[in-house]
Amino acid sequence: MCGCYELKAKARELNRHFPPLHLSQGEMPQTGEIHPTDTVLIITGNSTGYLAAKARWGLVGSFLDKKPRSPLTTLHSEGLAAKPFYSKILKRSRCLIPATAFYEWQSLAGAKQKMRISQPKGEALMFAGIFDHHPLAGTTCAILTTAADATVSRIHDRMPVILGREESSFWLDEYEEFPEPEFAAMLQTPSRQALTIAAVIEEEPSPQLSLVFA
Repeated sequence: MCGCYELKAKARELNRHFPPLHLSQGEMPQTGEIHPTDTVLIITGNSTGYLAAKARWGLVGSFLDKKPRSPLTTLHSEGLAAKPFYSKILKRSRCLIPATAFYEWQSLAGAKQKMRISQPKGEALMFAGIFDHHPLAGTTCAILTTAADATVSRIHDRMPVILGREESSFWLDEYEEFPEPEFAAMLQTPSRQALTIAAVIEEEPSPQLSLVFA
């Protein structure tokens, strides 16, 4: 998955997706294209409902004594529960990361073309994520990825784990032990999210802005 996604959803749209959320527009982090180390919106759950919070995109594990140079923005979901550190995170620190699109690069005629992947009507996508709290880096998060579906596999072999409403509820529920078999089965179930791919046409800079003054 490319290290860039988009969030242009309004707070009211996310509140409709999660009725108890009560997110105000002022609580929304930056919108538009989001890149590694940017502050992003995450949604978590507990016994009282859903909570919105902010985190930096790029996971820094709490066990580290210093921040890595390249924090992990994405993680393969397959086999993650078998890894000691991540099994602890999967038990207690799962989140949803809202988006309206994500980006990938496709090779076309020897050149790289930026492609935007979204739902046809622009509805919000919910990425499965994990987060952790580091004494120096603060709250950080990463997006889980899975094998690309029939649409995305035309340009890349990986994509974010995109969850529907029932899957989102499962992901944010509280468990004494993380339900690994159910999670593995969910990953093997074809996504019901219809996706479309469109080329991103970058605007040429204005000639006036390109002038160099002596």
